[in-house]
Amino acid sequence: MKPDERYRILLARRLPRALIEQGRAYVIHARNGGVGVAVDEDGELGYRLHRVKFGQHYLFVEFDWDEGEPFGTVIPLAPIADVPPEGDDSLLAWLREQELVHQTVIAEAWATILGRDVQWAPET
Repeated sequence: MKPDERYRILLARRLPRALIEQGRAYVIHARNGGVGVAVDEDGELGYRLHRVKFGQHYLFVEFDWDEGEPFGTVIPLAPIADVPPEGDDSLLAWLREQELVHQTVIAEAWATILGRDVQWAPET
Protein backbone atom coordinates (compact mmCIF):
# COMPACT_ATOMS: atom_id res chain seq x y z
CA MET A 1 0.00 0.00 0.00
CA LYS A 2 1.32 3.46 -0.91
CA PRO A 3 1.81 6.14 1.78
CA ASP A 4 -1.03 8.29 0.36
CA GLU A 5 -3.42 5.36 0.75
CA ARG A 6 -2.29 4.79 4.34
CA TYR A 7 -2.86 8.47 5.15
CA ARG A 8 -6.37 8.24 3.67
CA ILE A 9 -7.09 5.40 6.12
CA LEU A 10 -5.91 7.50 9.06
CA LEU A 11 -7.71 10.62 7.82
CA ALA A 12 -10.96 8.63 7.75
CA ARG A 13 -10.57 8.32 11.56
CA ARG A 14 -9.83 12.00 12.13
CA LEU A 15 -12.08 14.11 14.30
CA PRO A 16 -13.90 16.66 12.14
CA ARG A 17 -12.36 20.11 12.39
CA ALA A 18 -15.71 21.57 13.45
CA LEU A 19 -15.55 19.47 16.64
CA ILE A 20 -12.08 20.69 17.69
CA GLU A 21 -12.20 22.98 20.74
CA GLN A 22 -9.48 25.50 21.52
CA GLY A 23 -7.75 24.61 24.79
CA ARG A 24 -8.82 20.96 24.71
CA ALA A 25 -6.29 18.14 24.46
CA TYR A 26 -6.38 15.45 21.79
CA VAL A 27 -4.57 12.27 20.90
CA ILE A 28 -3.01 13.17 17.58
CA HIS A 29 -0.88 11.79 14.82
CA ALA A 30 1.89 14.29 14.13
CA ARG A 31 5.53 14.42 13.08
CA ASN A 32 6.73 15.29 16.55
CA GLY A 33 4.12 14.27 19.09
CA GLY A 34 1.19 12.12 20.06
CA VAL A 35 -0.85 14.46 22.27
CA GLY A 36 -1.58 18.11 21.61
CA VAL A 37 -3.68 20.98 22.91
CA ALA A 38 -5.66 22.83 20.23
CA VAL A 39 -4.63 26.47 19.90
CA ASP A 40 -5.19 29.37 17.54
CA GLU A 41 -1.78 30.30 16.16
CA ASP A 42 -1.97 33.44 14.02
CA GLY A 43 -5.45 32.52 12.78
CA GLU A 44 -4.59 28.89 12.03
CA LEU A 45 -5.51 25.76 13.97
CA GLY A 46 -2.46 24.36 15.71
CA TYR A 47 -1.69 21.88 18.46
CA ARG A 48 0.73 22.65 21.25
CA LEU A 49 2.70 19.49 21.91
CA HIS A 50 5.75 18.02 23.60
CA ARG A 51 8.74 17.84 21.27
CA VAL A 52 12.20 16.39 21.80
CA LYS A 53 15.16 17.56 19.75
CA PHE A 54 18.80 16.94 20.55
CA GLY A 55 17.74 15.65 23.96
CA GLN A 56 15.87 18.86 24.85
CA HIS A 57 12.18 18.70 25.78
CA TYR A 58 10.07 21.74 24.92
CA LEU A 59 6.64 22.93 23.79
CA PHE A 60 6.10 23.26 20.06
CA VAL A 61 3.13 24.03 17.79
CA GLU A 62 2.33 21.91 14.75
CA PHE A 63 -0.61 22.76 12.53
CA ASP A 64 -3.76 20.88 11.62
CA TRP A 65 -3.68 18.75 8.47
CA ASP A 66 -6.32 21.02 6.90
CA GLU A 67 -3.92 23.99 7.05
CA GLY A 68 -2.04 22.32 4.19
CA GLU A 69 1.56 21.75 3.23
CA PRO A 70 4.22 22.09 4.36
CA PHE A 71 3.24 22.67 7.99
CA GLY A 72 -0.19 20.99 8.26
CA THR A 73 0.88 17.69 9.79
CA VAL A 74 -1.51 17.00 12.69
CA ILE A 75 -4.42 14.58 12.45
CA PRO A 76 -6.57 14.72 15.63
CA LEU A 77 -7.85 11.24 16.51
CA ALA A 78 -9.57 11.40 19.90
CA PRO A 79 -10.37 13.95 22.60
CA ILE A 80 -8.79 13.62 26.03
CA ALA A 81 -11.16 14.09 28.96
CA ASP A 82 -8.56 15.56 31.32
CA VAL A 83 -8.12 19.34 31.28
CA PRO A 84 -4.57 20.50 30.44
CA PRO A 85 -2.87 22.54 33.16
CA GLU A 86 -1.84 26.19 32.90
CA GLY A 87 1.82 27.18 32.72
CA ASP A 88 4.48 25.93 30.34
CA ASP A 89 6.34 23.66 32.78
CA SER A 90 3.15 22.03 34.04
CA LEU A 91 1.80 21.61 30.51
CA LEU A 92 5.02 20.05 29.26
CA ALA A 93 5.04 17.51 32.10
CA TRP A 94 1.33 16.77 31.56
CA LEU A 95 1.76 16.23 27.81
CA ARG A 96 4.62 13.79 28.45
CA GLU A 97 2.43 11.91 30.93
CA GLN A 98 -0.51 11.82 28.49
CA GLU A 99 1.75 10.38 25.77
CA LEU A 100 2.42 7.44 28.09
CA VAL A 101 -1.27 7.01 28.89
CA HIS A 102 -2.24 7.04 25.20
CA GLN A 103 0.81 5.34 23.69
CA THR A 104 -1.24 2.42 22.28
CA VAL A 105 -3.45 4.71 20.17
CA ILE A 106 -0.41 6.73 19.07
CA ALA A 107 1.42 3.53 18.06
CA GLU A 108 -1.62 2.29 16.13
CA ALA A 109 -1.67 5.51 14.10
CA TRP A 110 2.04 5.15 13.28
CA ALA A 111 1.48 1.50 12.34
CA THR A 112 -1.20 2.61 9.88
CA ILE A 113 1.13 5.15 8.27
CA LEU A 114 4.20 2.93 8.23
CA GLY A 115 2.29 -0.17 7.16
CA ARG A 116 3.76 -2.31 9.92
CA ASP A 117 3.62 -2.79 13.66
CA VAL A 118 5.64 -0.31 15.68
CA GLN A 119 6.66 -0.06 19.28
CA TRP A 120 6.13 3.59 20.10
CA ALA A 121 7.06 5.14 23.41
CA PRO A 122 7.58 8.81 24.17
CA GLU A 123 11.11 9.96 24.90
CA THR A 124 11.61 10.53 28.59
